[in-house]
Amino acid sequence: MKNKELSSSLEDYLEAIYRISEKKLVAHANQIAKTLDVAKSSVSWALKQLSDKGLINYSPYEAISLTDQGKILAEKIAGRHDEIKNFLCEVLAVEPRLAEENACRLEHVLDKDVLDRMRMFMDFLEKCPRTGKQWVRDFGQYSQKGWNLENFPECPSECSGLLGNSAEQVCGNSQQDQGLPKTSKPRDQYIREHLKDVLAESGRALTDAQQSVIDIFMNCEKHLSMDMILQQARQKNPSVRQGDVDHAMGILCEHKIARSLRFEDRIVYEHYHPESHHDHLYCVKCGAIVEFFDPRIEALQQENAQIADFRLLLHNLNLFGVCQDCIKAESRGRSLDQCLIGETVRIVSLTTDDQTAQRLSNMGLVPGRLIRVLNDRCAGGHVLVMVGESRFMLDPQTARNVRVRYESPGQAFFLPKGRRRRHRHIADRIPQDDNE
Repeated sequence: MKNKELSSSLEDYLEAIYRISEKKLVAHANQIAKTLDVAKSSVSWALKQLSDKGLINYSPYEAISLTDQGKILAEKIAGRHDEIKNFLCEVLAVEPRLAEENACRLEHVLDKDVLDRMRMFMDFLEKCPRTGKQWVRDFGQYSQKGWNLENFPECPSECSGLLGNSAEQVCGNSQQDQGLPKTSKPRDQYIREHLKDVLAESGRALTDAQQSVIDIFMNCEKHLSMDMILQQARQKNPSVRQGDVDHAMGILCEHKIARSLRFEDRIVYEHYHPESHHDHLYCVKCGAIVEFFDPRIEALQQENAQIADFRLLLHNLNLFGVCQDCIKAESRGRSLDQCLIGETVRIVSLTTDDQTAQRLSNMGLVPGRLIRVLNDRCAGGHVLVMVGESRFMLDPQTARNVRVRYESPGQAFFLPKGRRRRHRHIADRIPQDDNE
């Protein structure tokens, strides 16, 4: 990859001139010396060499600019540097400053074939539906924290044995789903063909890429995010783009073939079955979704709507919590700053100095005490907890020094007074048994 006409040192000078010229049109010797951290005498010698080769316009004490030939070569050198740096940062998760330093050295010794292979690998990561940006981010997390369930809750099924987590459960295809009504395959095919005819008549014919998106969604009875749909569709049709997914899923939702569900900041899509109904359990840690149906819940909702003289049209019950796999992963204990809003935990130990331990003791935060997390991102990362009937805010460092484990609360925490009044209002209207 090394240029036959320029030494590594001269390549660095040419690249420095190019970088400076991008911002200020021309460069000066003192700027080059500062950029490369070299003496001005060395700069003068290098500038004369580059000028003799016809790569720069240079006269002593004058501004320096690139010739057309010099600009072409400088862009090639700078592009090579950027590609190596991006590979180190985005693929190997190297810290930017360290990546910059190593790119400066590697750009002079890597062969063209090696750099081409690195470029192809980055392109493969972007296009392959089994990898993508999340895959690269996961590697960065692995390089820092190692391999464990909390870091990789949604690892594909090939790795599920290592992680102890079911990939099917993450997608919402657990055994509890089996009893729920599902659309038959013949009906899926009818819906697909009918939709295509309707769109064609209205002048909204689907492209091949959009049809690929619809086929992927219709063939999978799972909860799929936009990224998951895009990855699977690209595996079938590499020409699929994000816009195709947005358009296709918008059409499916418009025609009530699919519906979107929002769980916190995550949006997933599922098949819409108007003839049946189900609710969802959502794990706020790993994103696992479990469908369930309980006729007792449906009856209670109808009953409460009638008591309030309310005509019920639609309802959707989403229960947020932590799945069994995540609970098992947390059984060894964790720091308080890793807890989630609404969790009830018991303090196991305090790893603080004596003064901080005494301050926490005065708050009632002692080993064995049951506390509830009210907010895990309060006032810039502070943790707001409830101890008995008192509330306390802990700074992030202190929260990290409090080790806790999950425990089912032994007593109900008080609801706001307004809510208690509302509940009494509804209860007052429930007919009472004369025998009571």
